[in-house]
Amino acid sequence: MDERPQTGNIGGTLPVGFAISIDVMLEQSSAILNGNNPQARAETHQPVPSLVAEPAVFVSVVIPCRNEERFIGKVLEHLSGQYTNERYEIIIVDGMSTDKTREVIAEFVASHTDVQVHLVDNPARNIPTALNRGISHASGEIIVRMDAHSIPSANYIRRCVELLSDRQTSVVGMPWRIHPGAQTQTARAIALAVSHPFGIGDAKYRQENFKATQIVDTVPFGVFRKALWQELGGFNESLLANEDYEFFYRVRQAGGRALLDGSGHCNYFARATMGALATQYFRYGTWKAQMIKLYPRSIRLRQLVAPLFVLALLLFPTLGFWLTPALWALFAMLGTYTLLALLFGFQLSRRKGGSLKLMPVIALVFFVIHVAWGSGFLLGLVRSPGRGQT
Repeated sequence: MDERPQTGNIGGTLPVGFAISIDVMLEQSSAILNGNNPQARAETHQPVPSLVAEPAVFVSVVIPCRNEERFIGKVLEHLSGQYTNERYEIIIVDGMSTDKTREVIAEFVASHTDVQVHLVDNPARNIPTALNRGISHASGEIIVRMDAHSIPSANYIRRCVELLSDRQTSVVGMPWRIHPGAQTQTARAIALAVSHPFGIGDAKYRQENFKATQIVDTVPFGVFRKALWQELGGFNESLLANEDYEFFYRVRQAGGRALLDGSGHCNYFARATMGALATQYFRYGTWKAQMIKLYPRSIRLRQLVAPLFVLALLLFPTLGFWLTPALWALFAMLGTYTLLALLFGFQLSRRKGGSLKLMPVIALVFFVIHVAWGSGFLLGLVRSPGRGQT
């Protein structure tokens, strides 16, 4: 294992927040029950044929990591053998883990002497700094950004590199298949809710059974040329979440495009508890607001729905002391929301062959996602989070 020295950060000067799309779902509820999504408007891209029999470019996989002893070994096992070893390296940027993460990495290196693995320290302990440190150390022409919570399918690397050989494409990614972070009812409900449009909006990479190849706004993680990262000035280290979405936004602003390919996938493990989920989405909402401050034109109407929902929950009861219609509006809103949440909860629990006991838990997960994200967004608009709020 090559443990490389630290170097200075490559700071961004200018990251997918998770879009919450309740309004879209209100329009789509009947269509979604039939398995259709009328909002799928992204341009269809014809996949390029296999261009080379053997890989010709050097590929570097960069993995931000901190306290991931449960998953990092599985991630490394699934990354090994995905590309020609002589032109392939895995760079793990560790945020000074306090668990057995480094021991697991050392065990992998000892048993896979043919795989180039490098360990880079990240005292800053945040993702955008980890990405910039890792990419700055990378020898590859192609960068594969991977997550320590995600396990790529077979041939993920080769396929993404193949698609990136089309010079009209700037970024390539594959959809998620979301799995429970633990074997509990709550964890199963969370995994189902965060893969459903009512919970997380119209992000195509979270849609189950996505098989197309389409131009999209963003992809999970992303495979791109190191030269692109250099041209854009790296990831914005002032954004401790949404750094990937912000990076892809700058790619689009520069005339590039992101391609989502459904021929493979990453297995992603969702949060296992309600508390961890609420913290995650509050953080996403807070940092999404910081991105909106930087790029006001990047806001979409669907991203305002959860904050408006939270505002209504706060304002309608107060106004109801003086205006009875405000209370009726509150009851109507909550009644509609509860009906839809239970309806989609029923759909998900039945479709997965699970118990109907999951239905109310899924509905509660939807509520936690929307309130946490919306609250974080509203607070993020009026104050900037400290650097320690990662």
